[in-house]
Amino acid sequence: MRKIFLLFGVAVIMMMSSSCNTIYHKIKYSNKSIEISNNCENEELDFKLISLIGDKKEQTIVLNGRFINRDVNKDLRVGGNLIAYDTEGVPHNSNRSTQYEALTDKKVYFSLEIPGKAVPRKVKKMAIIAFDIDNCRVELRNVPIIWKKIKDEKK
Repeated sequence: MRKIFLLFGVAVIMMMSSSCNTIYHKIKYSNKSIEISNNCENEELDFKLISLIGDKKEQTIVLNGRFINRDVNKDLRVGGNLIAYDTEGVPHNSNRSTQYEALTDKKVYFSLEIPGKAVPRKVKKMAIIAFDIDNCRVELRNVPIIWKKIKDEKK
């Protein structure tokens, strides 16, 4: 009987720790200090920031987002004219973009690598990230970076 209670207790603790981490990320990205500007929001494109994840070992940053095309089916290029500055004032700019198939009213998830490296101990936020989704400009300000160790998938 004690073994059953022990197993049950371990299972509950593991579930709570994983859900606490998820709740922390949701709170961090519902922060009112994050400013999101999308110049096509009222017409044809809805954008949502999912996360900004930093890899502690590689010192790289990846933006995860989602958009919904409210116009006719088309292919959209994401990430063009990327301009980003961290809180230390270091620029992270690129003109590389990726094409995604955007069906009407369907969610499209994407990842956008922020070029360059950043020191996790010093850089806790990106002061500005601006990029194009097709011909719409998306601008984010004061976005916190979730620094974590990302497991090596090659092993």
